[in-house]
Amino acid sequence: MIEEVSGGQEIGALQRLNERFPEYWMLGLSMCAWMALALTEREHGHNASHSGNLWRWMLMVVAMMVPLQIQGVRLTAERSLWSRRHRGILGFLVGYLGVWILLGLVTSHLVVFPIGSNTLNWATGAAIGFLVEAVWLLSPGKRLAMHICNKTLALSPCGWRANRDCISYGSVVGYGCMLNCWPLMLGCLLSGHSVVVMLFGYGLAWVDRHEMPNQRVYALVAVVLSAGFGALSLVNK
Repeated sequence: MIEEVSGGQEIGALQRLNERFPEYWMLGLSMCAWMALALTEREHGHNASHSGNLWRWMLMVVAMMVPLQIQGVRLTAERSLWSRRHRGILGFLVGYLGVWILLGLVTSHLVVFPIGSNTLNWATGAAIGFLVEAVWLLSPGKRLAMHICNKTLALSPCGWRANRDCISYGSVVGYGCMLNCWPLMLGCLLSGHSVVVMLFGYGLAWVDRHEMPNQRVYALVAVVLSAGFGALSLVNK
């Protein structure tokens, strides 16, 4: 009897988790991506194959960018029928990650160019990325990117139209997110997917998305980070 009660409580807890936090499995994927990147950081080199670079790129996207989309994922779940809310979330992620895969097909070749990260140590790459981020934060294009990133779409309740709408919604958000965060992702790429750089980049992206926008302050933080990594690069030479 005690075992039955305990089992019932566990099932009830899982149901409540599913009801209140439908994005739990998405965040679990993100945690796995962080762990994979941390465990393989020393094994990765800038001279990896294109497929290896693309794989690392997508791990970085899942680790850094996917957790920023909790609001979009919850909206997708709320606007979907209960029986297909997780299918809706999956469709959103397919559309969202599809945009980043297309960009990754380009960036996976960047590291083999002479001007790419082959000629840079990780700290120099991070310094370049955060400096570009500071300039981007103060540009008119940043405001347009933020508007696109926060855009929502109407979702059909069921059928193939619902799947189409969820994928389309994820694609629109992914496009806006890519425009918003490309300098941060550039810095992480040029740093050789350094987990330390990714953590700073994720923190700046999270604050930019969830706190009151103050682009001058964020740009100042990015400049400080750029200077810090630049100084570290000079020390390591």
